[in-house]
Amino acid sequence: MNVAETEGIPIHFYIFTPGSFPVEDYPGAAQQIARNLYAMAKLQVPMISVISEGGSGGAEAIGLADFRLMFSHGYYSVISPEGAAAIEGKIREGEKVPAELIEACAERLRITAQDNLKYGTIDRIIQEPLLGAKRDDFAFFKELKSEIIRATDEVILKTKSLRAFRAYEVQLKKAGGDTTEEPQINISWDLNKDEIKRLLVYRSRKYRAMARDYYAGIPSPSLACYRKIRNISATIYYTFRYDLLRNHQKVMEKVIEDVSGEGSVLLKRVSAPISAAYNFISRKSDVKGPRPPLGRVAGTPPEDPYEFWDTYTSPLANEDRTVTCPNAEKHGCKDLWVPDLYGEFGGVCENCGFHFPLEYEWYLKHLFDPDSIRMFSAEIESINPLNYAGFADRLQAAKARTGRNSANITFYASVKGVECVVTMLYSDFRNGTVGAAEGEKFVRACEKARLKRRPLLAYVHTTGGIRIQEGTLGVIQMPKCTMAVREYIDSGGLYIVVYDNNSYAGPVASFLGCSPYQFAIRSSRIGFAGYRVIRETTGDDIPPDYHSARNALKRGHIQGIWDRREFRKNLHKALLTMGGRNLYYR
Repeated sequence: MNVAETEGIPIHFYIFTPGSFPVEDYPGAAQQIARNLYAMAKLQVPMISVISEGGSGGAEAIGLADFRLMFSHGYYSVISPEGAAAIEGKIREGEKVPAELIEACAERLRITAQDNLKYGTIDRIIQEPLLGAKRDDFAFFKELKSEIIRATDEVILKTKSLRAFRAYEVQLKKAGGDTTEEPQINISWDLNKDEIKRLLVYRSRKYRAMARDYYAGIPSPSLACYRKIRNISATIYYTFRYDLLRNHQKVMEKVIEDVSGEGSVLLKRVSAPISAAYNFISRKSDVKGPRPPLGRVAGTPPEDPYEFWDTYTSPLANEDRTVTCPNAEKHGCKDLWVPDLYGEFGGVCENCGFHFPLEYEWYLKHLFDPDSIRMFSAEIESINPLNYAGFADRLQAAKARTGRNSANITFYASVKGVECVVTMLYSDFRNGTVGAAEGEKFVRACEKARLKRRPLLAYVHTTGGIRIQEGTLGVIQMPKCTMAVREYIDSGGLYIVVYDNNSYAGPVASFLGCSPYQFAIRSSRIGFAGYRVIRETTGDDIPPDYHSARNALKRGHIQGIWDRREFRKNLHKALLTMGGRNLYYR
């Protein structure tokens, strides 16, 4: 892809895969898919993808394109029907999946070309022969070649400056009728700088609009108009405040610093004899007292590294019993009294440091400054866009249990006075899976962080991957959210990802895994696929610690491991010392 970009050559991707090989060894499947998507988001050449067999994240690794074609007999799916049946039927390892359940899941997932065209995840269908294309079906492959050239031409023509010329060319090509013939009009595929900019804008708009109508909470036209005006006003305000005034302020501060520096030297030369005479007469001592440590006011006690607010106690601490640390046999850990473990210990074994799971509310109360959290986009609600049998009831149960509308919580907050934008995937709502609603909220968080010049934190309390009941509307969130992240980082923002508990599959292989700053809470598990999937796919058994944070660090997937009790301190340090040239507090 980089070679094509250097040479200015369009790229044609052919996707024939049931999925990716679920290994984590460097560069693992999750890391490589995330890197590909991040690079493709702003690749400066036209990209056309052709899907015959498209499975999950493996297809998305080369699926982010300006135009997406699909064979009429092909399929494009978030997961194979067999995999979906095993999950839906809760089939145990070694048991056979019923054939009728596989057939039912294949129907529910909406994996056909017609389904994907209906939901907007592809742009056009290439008709195959009735019994499918064969190896020596030269007429079909001639048509395929013509369709790919036609799609490339259409992408190129959109970037041209003369709209009338563009419309004329498209109409002329449609009037040709016989798509099996080579195009009669030669269109140059070379793009100048302005056309490349338009290409990237069209690509961004294309993915921003995907799955937009497949969640609830869309505002009324009047409210949408009001929000648009408010966003325009906010754009003007923050541009003026941080791009104009801030730059001038830095210039003035530099001038004042230089002038005051020169003035102080001159003043010191003039006043030095007088000061010396005064000190000699008054016998004033030049010895000064000891300086306080850097960053701390003299007389103040040192900060407690494990500071927890007294306003919140985990409900897990309400049981009067003891639990045994999983590392007791290895490290000799003593039994832990539950009120202490989930109270002052923060869910961490005081001997070996093993982290017991804690509810996401604990982090809301202990990670951020008191009363600093302000939610946004809470009205966006997960729905059942494919009318997947029985899923609407499960969604309703999750909403009633959590009191929230989706598995993603987005809000403004501050960490020791540093304001940031936060997006949190949590376990209580469908195991933190991502669908159209969750993806839309993530994109909006990126947009708000970009607008207000604030750092963006993605805290992954838990994610089970892409929500299979939403089919390709779920898997399309991988390129959609990665596009938003790339635009935020390119604008000068700081994007930090912190994994906790279990973090797997699509999100890790896209908009989370592409972050330059990724950390994990100790005892968390990070990977692309679970133990059972790896065993069924590769035939190999993996060690119990294969997905541990320590192994993720060894593979280069993450950049550090954090103790939960030091999460707040480490996050604050990261906000002050890492990346992001356009953050307001720099």
